[in-house]
Amino acid sequence: MSHNPIIPENLVTPVSSPDLEKVPKIFIRHIGTWQGEYIKTDTRGHFARSFFGNFTIWIQGSHYQQVNNYEYSDGSRLQLNFQGEFEEGILKLYSSSYSDFSAIAWDAGQETVGFRATKTQDNALITFVETMTLVGENQRIRSTQAFKNGIFDGISFIEEMRLP
Repeated sequence: MSHNPIIPENLVTPVSSPDLEKVPKIFIRHIGTWQGEYIKTDTRGHFARSFFGNFTIWIQGSHYQQVNNYEYSDGSRLQLNFQGEFEEGILKLYSSSYSDFSAIAWDAGQETVGFRATKTQDNALITFVETMTLVGENQRIRSTQAFKNGIFDGISFIEEMRLP
């Protein structure tokens, strides 16, 4: 696997036209395609695995869409699709990739988005609690606590750069 994930040549971020009355400004600043290396640790902070990803976000009115593309060390790839609506400043998400996925995201202040998601995987309830912080116009840091059936399962983090 390369250190730069393979980005399709025809990758184009769809045109966004968010409803400025319904969509908090912090979410508008995340529109575009981001990429980075996702690093997962175990519950003691030891390296568990890593993989590359790119994440394309666009907003039409109050409708949010995101496509995640992952590339793993064995060369396999995975695409996940997410959609959502902004209601009273909160983004409520669902996924066509996971039938029982649900999440909320909100402006946590200080250039940070808070995010909480749940899904079932291998008969276990998986919960993610994440912060996503913009450290510059084209750089963000995400850190995620993972729980499996309510028991701490490790931390993941990723530094992402926005693609031009």
